[in-house]
Amino acid sequence: MSCTGLMQNTSITYSLYNTSSGDTAATSGLIPPEDTVIIVPLRDFAPRILLHKPENLAGSLIYTIIFLIIFAVIRLRGKNLFSLLMNVVAKKKKYEIVLNEGITQNLVYYFLSLFLSFSILSIAFTYLTRQDFDPHQILYTLGYLTGWHLLLICILRLCSWTFNIRAAGEESIINLWAYHIVGGLIVSPFVLATFFVKEFAIPLMIRITVMCLILFYLVKFARWVGILFAYKVPIFYMILYLCALEVIPWLVLYRLLV
Repeated sequence: MSCTGLMQNTSITYSLYNTSSGDTAATSGLIPPEDTVIIVPLRDFAPRILLHKPENLAGSLIYTIIFLIIFAVIRLRGKNLFSLLMNVVAKKKKYEIVLNEGITQNLVYYFLSLFLSFSILSIAFTYLTRQDFDPHQILYTLGYLTGWHLLLICILRLCSWTFNIRAAGEESIINLWAYHIVGGLIVSPFVLATFFVKEFAIPLMIRITVMCLILFYLVKFARWVGILFAYKVPIFYMILYLCALEVIPWLVLYRLLV
C-alpha cells in the first residue's frame, strides 16, 4: 500500500507506518518512502503567531530604567503634573485652572511626559504592525507622533487666532496635552512587561494594551465632539477637523509601518 499526495516545499516531521513490516518510526523530509502511511500530529496544523522578544535585553533594561527615572523626576518635581492631567481627562478640573497652575512654567516636564508616553506608544505600534521590537521603526514612529502633536498645537493656535475663539483653542490644547500624555502612560506597565515576560504572555499584554487604547481613544473622540459642540462649531468643520487631524494621521502611520 502506498500513500501519495501533494507535498509543500517545506520540511516537516512525521511518523511513518510501514504496511509491510508493521514498524513505526519518526523521520523528516519532503518525500516519504513507499509502502508507508504518513501520520502527522494535529498540532502541526495549528496556526502559530511568531512572537519575538527584544534581542537586546540590555537595551530593553536600560530603556526601562531611564523611563522609571524620568517618571520619578516628573512625579517629584513636576508640581502635581500627572494629577492635573488626570483631572483634565476625568473632567474634574477646568482648563482655566490648569493654565493658572502653570503649564508654561512646567513646559519641560510636559515634554518629558510626552516623550515617555509617545515612546511607549511607538513600541506598542511597532510590535503590533511588525510583530517585533525594531528600534529603527520605534524611533521613526516616535518622531512621527511628536511631529503630529506639534502640528496639532500649531493648527489649533492658528484657528483660535484667526476665528477669534481663543477660549476654545486653549481648552483644546490643554486636552490635547492631557490625552496624549495620559494615553501612553496608562498602558506603560503592560508594554514594559513585554520586555521581560515569557513569550506565551506577550499576546495577553498586547491585547490589554490594545483594549485600553481603543477605550481611551473613544473617550478622547467624545471629548473633542463635546468641545466642538460647546463652542457651536458647524457640523461640516467638525467632521473635517476630526477626520483630517484625528483619524487620517493614524491611518497614515499604520500604512507607513505596514
